[in-house]
Amino acid sequence: MNRLRVTFAALAVTNFRRQWIASTLATTAFMTTFVLVPIVAYQLTGSYAASGFAAMGNGVGMLFLTPLGGVVADRFPKKPIVLIGQYSTLLVIAGTGVLIATDLITIPLLFASTLLSGATFALTGPARQAWVAELVPGRLVPNAVALQQMGINIAQVLGPTLASVAVVAFNVNAGGVYLGISLVFLIVVPLNHILPRTMPKVVERRSPRRELADGFHYLRRNPRLRILWVFWLVIVICGFAIQTLMPGILDQEFSRSSDEAVLINAIFGISALAINVPLAGLVGGRLAWPLLLGTAILMAVGLWLVAWAPTYGLVLILSAVAGAGRSGVMLVNQAIMMSNTKPEYFGRVMAYVLMAFGLQSITAPAWGIIADVIGGRETLLLVGIIVVGATGLMFLGWLRTRRLPLEVGTPAAAVADELPSEPEPVVAPRTASSPAYSPLFAAQVAPIVLMEGQKPRTHFLSGDYSRRRLA
Repeated sequence: MNRLRVTFAALAVTNFRRQWIASTLATTAFMTTFVLVPIVAYQLTGSYAASGFAAMGNGVGMLFLTPLGGVVADRFPKKPIVLIGQYSTLLVIAGTGVLIATDLITIPLLFASTLLSGATFALTGPARQAWVAELVPGRLVPNAVALQQMGINIAQVLGPTLASVAVVAFNVNAGGVYLGISLVFLIVVPLNHILPRTMPKVVERRSPRRELADGFHYLRRNPRLRILWVFWLVIVICGFAIQTLMPGILDQEFSRSSDEAVLINAIFGISALAINVPLAGLVGGRLAWPLLLGTAILMAVGLWLVAWAPTYGLVLILSAVAGAGRSGVMLVNQAIMMSNTKPEYFGRVMAYVLMAFGLQSITAPAWGIIADVIGGRETLLLVGIIVVGATGLMFLGWLRTRRLPLEVGTPAAAVADELPSEPEPVVAPRTASSPAYSPLFAAQVAPIVLMEGQKPRTHFLSGDYSRRRLA
């Protein structure tokens, strides 16, 4: 019971609980469309590359507009930004559903729908993520971020599961599923309307261009955030390659319907949820970084196992390994990044984090082109190799930064402040008769000791850092 209290501690905060429910439902709708786009595109063309191209619209919008969304999130209240985004997403999803249901959908129109979805997500996603840190106390930020990621994984279960039941069991086409999930926002929007209108912690407002540059400089000059961000980019780009490849692998390798890719995504979500429950209670402790590296290796092994699987049944089983690894490494990475970010930079740092999904969508056609040339299985093997190489570099980066002091004002420093300090060792007082005592030496060092509190501290990089060191 105590472990469950630790795992779900942030949900005890009423406003965060409401925001978490609304965010999970909205993400469920988005995840369902994310899964359906490659399937619809593959059914229209029979090409891996077309599946990637249709999803690329998300990437174009997110890559170029997400940084601006981060600036907006740090300058303005989060609530109206999130509400505008949810109304816009509702219109895009419903409109796409009508086009598919009436057989008017084409690859360019599918690309346009993902472009609009990506643009909306880019402008509102950073606000939704940064809002989490404003709804809970600083000590609960790592747990809240982990639970937010858990909500995404629940959405990965609900979205594909509902889609698979509708498509496979009830023979509903993708257009009908689109129209059905648009109704989810009838619950999401009212929940967000009753949440408080929190104000961002902005010390000085400057031009959007300068604030955007300042956010990137903050990310770049902090060594922990820098290596975590680069690692995150690789993980997201590689982790979601299977979304592009799976419809074609099922069709060409196992003679299965490409619609059954929704089942693979449902398994990804179930395994992700299973691993997130224990991880949510551990991301704020000493095991966070080892868990980051371990889950990344688990993801690579899972991708290799899926690529090797000789039967469709084994693909279903082994997908759970890849899903657990991908979700685990993403959860831990986000929690560590937010824990080591000052509140006034939450929106901009999360914007650069969410940019990874834009890059993933843009690179999706590349995975498709590679698969058209060398095959879907071989491409998954290549993805796993890249993940292992990135994890090795991440390990070296961790060794270089693990002893650096924590930045004052970050949730990580706040948590460390609440930890009990180690008792001072008891030292027997020295006397003039003690062998190691030297009155002359004591007289020489006394002024230095007295001046110690007046000596200027060396600041790490350009921020104000504490002298505490990571364990």
